[in-house]
Amino acid sequence: MQSSNTKNRFDKKDSLELGEKAEGLFILIAVKHGWKISASTREQNIDEHWDYLIEKDDQQFKVEVKAEKRIQRKDDDSQAHFTWVELRNVRGKVGWLFGKADLIAFEKEKTFFFVKRLDLLALVNRKVNLVAKVKSAKDALYKIYTREGRKDKLTLLPTSDIDPIKFMEWKK
Repeated sequence: MQSSNTKNRFDKKDSLELGEKAEGLFILIAVKHGWKISASTREQNIDEHWDYLIEKDDQQFKVEVKAEKRIQRKDDDSQAHFTWVELRNVRGKVGWLFGKADLIAFEKEKTFFFVKRLDLLALVNRKVNLVAKVKSAKDALYKIYTREGRKDKLTLLPTSDIDPIKFMEWKK
């Protein structure tokens, strides 16, 4: 049922594998919490930026699942203190922040932490200097970072900024 992502030429470590592992765990936990779950099509995943439709009672949400990330690709381990947000993807098209997901599910050490995508968009608009461009991931806090050789635009937020807009949380 997992979505079918492919490794890109920039992924020299295990980013794809970490994402797939997070999605597999997300599926198991969704079912455990009583949600019916169905995967997006490849086109929905790529163009609309959502991974799964979850349904329970009268609730229905399109969810984009995000694994914990490193700050820089060269870092050994992922971390939970900061969260990457994608405004434009590697192809230069709209990033997942502007997709059709209702919720973004961020994997953390012991939970999946959900926010409404539109609440996150409002937070980015309040906190991020959208004209400040940086060339290093370590400088991306509240600024726009584009990786060399790519068309993406990312920003980094402290997870503590996102905590107040939490919609729901699932324990692992």
